[in-house]
Amino acid sequence: MYIMMESPFARANTTFVLYLEPFRNNYHKTYQNIITVDKMPPGPLSGMVKAISPVKLSPFQQYGEFYDGMGCMNVLLRFPKESVNASVKNGEMYMTAEDIPSVLSYLQKEGYEVDSGMTKLMLKTKVGMCGVSDKRLSGDRRMICMVNYVK
Repeated sequence: MYIMMESPFARANTTFVLYLEPFRNNYHKTYQNIITVDKMPPGPLSGMVKAISPVKLSPFQQYGEFYDGMGCMNVLLRFPKESVNASVKNGEMYMTAEDIPSVLSYLQKEGYEVDSGMTKLMLKTKVGMCGVSDKRLSGDRRMICMVNYVK
């Protein structure tokens, strides 16, 4: 008999990862490198993050062995997700590489802390924090940083 229980790693985890990830915007028929988050973050940033279902970057792209059919991406929006500006019709809806300084400033102001030591360690060891995912349709994502919510 298999008993389902919550993992102790899932509880009270206030650390999340920001990535720069390729994305095909079907509405505007363009490719963008957008900022994504590995999970819904705690605190006020959650109001700026929306889960979306991305499409394949290419018709030749194959699903990975562990692709579960869901493949949602948590994307960082330029506007609160309830805002009228947070529409796919708005070409500037998603935060991109050019926005990284503004994002880091926002995080600091809102009680988040960039964990530079852990970020350096993960980048140095290359343990899957970057590269192509076998669970989602993204291309070559790159880790920006690890963040803790400290408020």
